[in-house]
Amino acid sequence: MNVSSSTFNSARRKAGFTIIELLIVISVIGIMTALVISAFSNAAQDTRRVIARQQQAAVQNAVNAWVTQQSALTGMTATRAIYNTAGTCKARLLLVGNYLEDSTLSHFTDITTNSNQVLSAALKKTNQYLLLDTWGTNTYPKVELK
Repeated sequence: MNVSSSTFNSARRKAGFTIIELLIVISVIGIMTALVISAFSNAAQDTRRVIARQQQAAVQNAVNAWVTQQSALTGMTATRAIYNTAGTCKARLLLVGNYLEDSTLSHFTDITTNSNQVLSAALKKTNQYLLLDTWGTNTYPKVELK
């Protein structure tokens, strides 16, 4: 009976997983899950950064178009004065707003609460903002992503 009992115990041991093996498998699955979630999170953050750059480019294009048309009408010095008189970044955005799509302009104006930081949903999530700073002499108005 001793022999059959030990044979039964060794067969029983080989049939299942030990608690250590289960813990190792669970921890490996947990690590792999964390890597996948991290990869998706980074992809979303990268997408927001790309959108922020595209929004910066769209506003810069609107500024460029406004300066081109306004300077043709009033001259560069008067155009600079009009731009700088606007005072805040939000006021300057509204000044060039005719050169942005209506939905884009309304998105910026809806999200922007601080008039010296132009925001959008993507900019807010990346802790960035657009700055339409004062237009200095011998320069060109620049939209900066901060």
